[in-house]
Amino acid sequence: MHDRHWVIKIIGVLLTAAMLTTTGCEKALNLKDPATNATAVFDELWTVMDKHYSLFPYKGVNWDSSYDQFRAKVHDGMSQTELFNVLSEMLSTLRDGHVTLSSPIDTFTYLGFYKPYPYNFNYDNIVHTYLGNEYSSSGPIIYKIASGVGYLYYKSFANDITDQQIDKVLTDMAQTKGLIVDVRNNTGGGTENADRVFQRLITARTLVKLEMNKKGPGHGDYTDPQPYYLSPAGTHYGNPIVVLTNRSCFSACNDFVLYLSGLSNVQQIGDQTGGGGGIPRDYILSNGWKLQYTATVTLTPGKVPVENGIDPDIDITITPTDETNGKDPILEKAFQSLQ
Repeated sequence: MHDRHWVIKIIGVLLTAAMLTTTGCEKALNLKDPATNATAVFDELWTVMDKHYSLFPYKGVNWDSSYDQFRAKVHDGMSQTELFNVLSEMLSTLRDGHVTLSSPIDTFTYLGFYKPYPYNFNYDNIVHTYLGNEYSSSGPIIYKIASGVGYLYYKSFANDITDQQIDKVLTDMAQTKGLIVDVRNNTGGGTENADRVFQRLITARTLVKLEMNKKGPGHGDYTDPQPYYLSPAGTHYGNPIVVLTNRSCFSACNDFVLYLSGLSNVQQIGDQTGGGGGIPRDYILSNGWKLQYTATVTLTPGKVPVENGIDPDIDITITPTDETNGKDPILEKAFQSLQ
């Protein structure tokens, strides 16, 4: 480890200018260029994360020890695939679904926030068993009223919704006695879409979260928590709401569930969300590979971090037998709660 700080000192001088959020063209790997040798690329990636990754205090990972452990596996004669695998293995120790490494060889993304857990969602069963293969749609939302209860499913906040589209859904739901908002398997996307839906569920300006940004190279160098408010907009819905979640509710979806958890008329049923409390940033390494890392920290209005997800009020799992039989106990419990 005695060589690390010498290398980092040189790399650190260049990082401030190089840290740009970009999706520009990737450079070709040139093994004759010292800046793109395996050891140089390893040190560059490690240093970028050391200075700019925001969640070290919440992950319990000793990044200095990670350097020693994984740097010992790197040498300039190794193949690109071998280097990619070492870097991916090191990044996986952070257990962060926003951390990715993209290259012409492969793409690494940490999937442990949902992979080891029950799936707790089957779209075909919902459509066939509970919606009877008949439903309406407005933009990215499908919805239906059954026995006086409204059901809507928003597959991904990456699919944009307009004010008119969400207002159409909630206008149609106006006379329901309750609303089920299903965001299972919604792995995030545009926060503006989550905000737009939530703004229809409040009647006053509401503090929904706090955000901290890195302000220096130290692992705990943060700005003061910055408040994030949302104000009412569009067609209001104020009856009881049940939000359905599983471990694949991630990133902007995790934020959406956080917002809902602060409302007195909302109950969360299913599994906990997958987390992803932070905004990602991109960095292009010297060899052209793209590194994505978390650059902020999201907190509840009470200053509790939500990186590891939000627990449900009622924890329910769909068993393999349930799924085989076309059943969704999570959805059934939601209907029962609103009857």
